[in-house]
Amino acid sequence: MTRATTFRAVAVFSGFLIAILMVMSVSRALFTNPTSNDANAWTSGSVVLVNEFATTDGGTPDFDETGAALFAITDIVPGDPDTFCIEVIYEGSVDADILIDSVVQGTGGVDENSIGDDLNLTITRWLVDCGDTADGTVAGGTINTPTYSETAWQPAVPGTDESRWYEITVELDTNADNSVQDSTIDEIEFEWLATNN
Repeated sequence: MTRATTFRAVAVFSGFLIAILMVMSVSRALFTNPTSNDANAWTSGSVVLVNEFATTDGGTPDFDETGAALFAITDIVPGDPDTFCIEVIYEGSVDADILIDSVVQGTGGVDENSIGDDLNLTITRWLVDCGDTADGTVAGGTINTPTYSETAWQPAVPGTDESRWYEITVELDTNADNSVQDSTIDEIEFEWLATNN
């Protein structure tokens, strides 16, 4: 038998064997038994801050959650401070770091004669209520150039509306000169930030 004849015989046998295997694999029945795990779901946690301010003028505090202005003061004079207290409440469901993020002027605000440079700012954080268990000064400087030194606070148990109180004092500097008489600064925003950790 020649080499060519042997090669043809092997090729024919291989093709025949492959055809048989293909038929067997197509006709063979298989048992199957699938399993599944249904109704999987994920819900994201929430990071929610609200604030209430209390106008403490000796009477009953007046709370407001609307984001209304804390200050609408007129006829200020050098050395004349104005103080308000605001409660920042964490209502989120996850762990979070919370701190005062910025004191900024909104777009369209006015700062006549740069009076914002002469308005001294002090923000103090309290654990319970303004005047009860101080937690440190967290911001200072002026309205135009605030500085921040707050270490973030963390709710011990998220979802329980834990809060901190912030006492905000703004005072026209005792060295303010006549150039800031009858001047206005407005649209100042106090912003707090909660970031999940």
